[in-house]
Amino acid sequence: MPRKSMLDPQMKALLDNLNLNGHDNELRAEPTEDAADHLCILHQRLTNGRENALRPGMLAVWKPGLKNCRFPRYGEPAVVIEVLDPPLINHKAEAWSPYYREPLDLLLGILYQDNKFLAYHFDSRRFQPYEGSDTPNR
Repeated sequence: MPRKSMLDPQMKALLDNLNLNGHDNELRAEPTEDAADHLCILHQRLTNGRENALRPGMLAVWKPGLKNCRFPRYGEPAVVIEVLDPPLINHKAEAWSPYYREPLDLLLGILYQDNKFLAYHFDSRRFQPYEGSDTPNR
């Protein structure tokens, strides 16, 4: 019977994936059961949620675990400027990049350093409506 690890499960999974398999220098390919469950949850968050469709003027935040850009930060609201139909498709990124062919169908405005207003394109599947207590009535 294998010995139970005293490490935090997420830390153990990270360390296990960093260990090399023998002398072939390949990373371990088998995820832990927790990692597999987490992947399924993130997939469900990414592919579901059109019932919370975002519209111009609404505030939006990242869905948990789906942030793939530096800004906005988790929990920081952004304002929906425009919903693009059809979406812009990022063809400039290399095929190995997570941004390759990403459907950019959401234009969001964020506050950046010194309250500068910037607009960026995002994949709307990664966002949900902001439900802060101080959300203005829309």
